[in-house]
Amino acid sequence: MERLKGKKIMVWTFMGNARMYEALEKYGDRIDTIGLFSFKVRATGEIVESGVTISSMLPYINRYRHIKWLLTIANDGANSIFRALRDNTNGAQELFLSELIRIMKKYPWCDGIDIDLERGDDYSTHAESTAMFKNIYNTIKAYDSSKLMNICLPGMTSVNGSVGGENWCVYGDLDPYCDTASIMSYGMAWSGSAPGPVSPRSWLEGIYDYAVTVMNPDKIFFGMPAYGWNWQIYDTPENLGKAYRGTSHTYYAAKYWMTGAYNFTDDAPPQPFIPIVAYWDDENKVPWALPHVYDYMEGRDATRYSYPLLSASYNGRQYLTAYGKQQKLAFGTVYVDHDAMPDSYSGVVSVSNSVTTLGDEGAATYHFTLAQAGTYDVAVKLGFPFWDKNSIRISIDGSVVDFSENKLWWPYWRTTFWTVLKKGVSLSAGTHTITISLGAKGVQFYGFRVCSSFSEEPTVGEAEYTLAPRHFKDVNGDMVGPATGFKLTLEMLRRKADSALVWYEDFRDDNPLPQSYWTTLSGEWSVWQDTSSSMNRPYSQLEGKGQLAWNYNNFSDIHLRAQIIFPETFSGKAGVFIGTIYCCFNYDNQRIELYEGSTLKGSYATSFSKTSAANIRSNPSFYTLEIRKRGNQVRVYSSASYTLRFTATCSDVTGYAGIPNGYQPIRPIYIHMITDPKTDIITITASYQPDGSKPFSKRVFSQSDNQTTNKNDNISGSLAGIVSDGVPFISLSKITLTDKGATPVPSIDIEKTNGEITKNGIGNYRSLIGS
Repeated sequence: MERLKGKKIMVWTFMGNARMYEALEKYGDRIDTIGLFSFKVRATGEIVESGVTISSMLPYINRYRHIKWLLTIANDGANSIFRALRDNTNGAQELFLSELIRIMKKYPWCDGIDIDLERGDDYSTHAESTAMFKNIYNTIKAYDSSKLMNICLPGMTSVNGSVGGENWCVYGDLDPYCDTASIMSYGMAWSGSAPGPVSPRSWLEGIYDYAVTVMNPDKIFFGMPAYGWNWQIYDTPENLGKAYRGTSHTYYAAKYWMTGAYNFTDDAPPQPFIPIVAYWDDENKVPWALPHVYDYMEGRDATRYSYPLLSASYNGRQYLTAYGKQQKLAFGTVYVDHDAMPDSYSGVVSVSNSVTTLGDEGAATYHFTLAQAGTYDVAVKLGFPFWDKNSIRISIDGSVVDFSENKLWWPYWRTTFWTVLKKGVSLSAGTHTITISLGAKGVQFYGFRVCSSFSEEPTVGEAEYTLAPRHFKDVNGDMVGPATGFKLTLEMLRRKADSALVWYEDFRDDNPLPQSYWTTLSGEWSVWQDTSSSMNRPYSQLEGKGQLAWNYNNFSDIHLRAQIIFPETFSGKAGVFIGTIYCCFNYDNQRIELYEGSTLKGSYATSFSKTSAANIRSNPSFYTLEIRKRGNQVRVYSSASYTLRFTATCSDVTGYAGIPNGYQPIRPIYIHMITDPKTDIITITASYQPDGSKPFSKRVFSQSDNQTTNKNDNISGSLAGIVSDGVPFISLSKITLTDKGATPVPSIDIEKTNGEITKNGIGNYRSLIGS
């Protein structure tokens, strides 16, 4: 198709003002296609003429025969109309199709139809929406195959990639049902948005890159904005008496703002008329200005700021942000500042001046001396390095306080924190004793302070700016200031709500898989790191097979997100799991799947590809997968934009969480045996709980001393078997598992004390594992 090769332009008769007709007079010879913005469609499907009249355009239609004149039918962004046409409510679509034929008959000189239907619904309606456009296209071509059909489409950077929520639109699906497509790649910034470019460069490039890969590039008109916005951000819209804070204007209006012809008090006093310097945004190729702004700073211009605030830039904008919270501390006067080295200790304790770590039956004692009696605060510095290393008992002069934390998200996991041991405690002059003892193994103690006033709070930091507003020269040459004083405005980006970050892992540390944090439940896992990198934390990739999990088996409500790469030799499944819930990319089926055990709970058809060996380290294709579990509800997301794919109902499981590769995870099974020497009864159980509670399999055996064949009188109910020298084994009922990972070996089998001790892997192993 050659029509659009080279520089072609399509415009619409939307404005209907003198400037529009002047532009047609001067530049009509340069225009390829014009949409006559003269038709509206109602929810009934009826088309009515509205806007710029056809009669007023006839002189230009007759003059410029090279232009393709299309009849534009619009719904003015009314979702109710779009929905009625899509769903054929009360025959609306059928009437609409017949109305298209009617207006083409009325204006036989037209070159075709331009469909401008906006404000459709979400991705769940994309098939029905595409079917509607297919019906429109087939109707036009059936009437006259020479008639053209242009469709106006929202700016999209991917499937489900609309910034305005119009995810009904899938470019690739609509490509067969149009001769041309006008992509409305403008409006990222609008009257209700924050100030910014109407069409940011990064957004435009994303639309271009996506559109030309899924549509015929020769069909595409890309939209370029020939307008701008003026935002008043010093107050809320309702206080400004507006629906939104932005007002659109042409480039001519922007020029008048720069030369001081306009102001914000209806172009009249009391606000002065001030010429404004405009700036050029070379990244986005647009001018911008700050009318009636007397000083301006970006985030990084702070005279000082404190951690965890960080300075960074994005798309040419400099900003401050924080990715976590830190403790803000105050101690007042510090009378005693004691480090972690104890005066004495017992049990398993690791001691040093910097940190003391408690192990089995660990305890440590500290003494301190006060010069005078008084009221004091006593604060301790602790570290909870993992979710199950989370409690410690501390006493001062025998008064005990237990410290523990059980929330999955807490700002001070894996870092140090101060907390109060005693607030406003009366202490005598002389020596006092602090004792720490085991709550959970691995808790860290860093010392304590006796002070006058302890306080703490989580903070994201502080920043300080020094502003210097000054007078400006108005159009009369007078130095002026604001009519009603200065107002301070702040520009902030509010991000989409997301789950609190509990753990971020990129495997870039020197020891990327420490056993204190990670456990290999099955298979083999390793980390590749770029040894040629000069970075302290070089780019890394986790690779392997089986199950890798955090070394904690009590996860419940959790949100897991992973980036996955498929090497060229890959087949099967890869994903994430929590307990028996497994979410994966099934490469062979090209879909996302959610399992509970071996039961498929939901799926979503998609596509992904492998990365060649040549690109696996330097330029891999990433695919993002995530699940969010709350109780028995599981949400499944994918893509870099974290798009919800489906929701499923599962059991409210707990257990390990991590990364399985190629198969559904199997929960750890705990085998317990109880021998009662008084009754000669052996009970063996299998449970998902470490303490053996809630067994899912249980069998009872009687021990025989080979001296009698009489029945054991202590047995009531059914008996699974008798253990003797001749049969020195017991077993559970057969358990069938589907784990395809490495074959596990039990630590030791069960045998009778007077029989030969069997080797690992012989005895009850085959019955336990099954096939």
